[in-house]
Amino acid sequence: MNNFQKILKVSSLAVIVVFAFGIPSGASISRPSAPATHSVVGHVVKTKKVAFKGTYKGTIALLMVGPAGQSASSVTVSSLKGTGTGTDLGSSTVTATGSAPAANQCDELMGAGNITGSGSKLLLKVVTSAASQGCAAGTSTPTSVSVKGVAKVTGGTGKFKGVSGTLSFKGSFNVTSNTSGSSESDSFSATLTGTLTIKS
Repeated sequence: MNNFQKILKVSSLAVIVVFAFGIPSGASISRPSAPATHSVVGHVVKTKKVAFKGTYKGTIALLMVGPAGQSASSVTVSSLKGTGTGTDLGSSTVTATGSAPAANQCDELMGAGNITGSGSKLLLKVVTSAASQGCAAGTSTPTSVSVKGVAKVTGGTGKFKGVSGTLSFKGSFNVTSNTSGSSESDSFSATLTGTLTIKS
């Protein structure tokens, strides 16, 4: 084999190797670039404090529960509806239901309700404890009943979306009978005050 044939054979092998790997002759091999980095932007949740006050008047519907013909062992608030004004709500309404034992002159309250106005709503639940009570002025009816306690804010809509906090409440109404099976509708008045935390 002469020199020309040797050169031709070596050149042909080089071409085969180049095409086999798909790399053009004389090209440089580049390394993969480092992965792109991404920055994560955290969303800071802002909150604001609102001093809430609401004053309401309306009607409370009561049902005395217990053995027939005897003094009631518990009382059910089948409905409470009132109108008034509240901070950031303006003219608004309050509605609620609840219950309480009737064994003592003062008994713990249970219940839930809401305050609605200006396209917004506060959802409330009474914190059942010795701090939330209904107390009769006398030991027999008719008599006046005063209520006081703490309600936890469990949610809200509109201006009160993402709200949390607690409200103290005070109210009063008169009751005419505590005989089991009797029901009545009485006038009530109430105020609610406290500090609310609202996410913005």
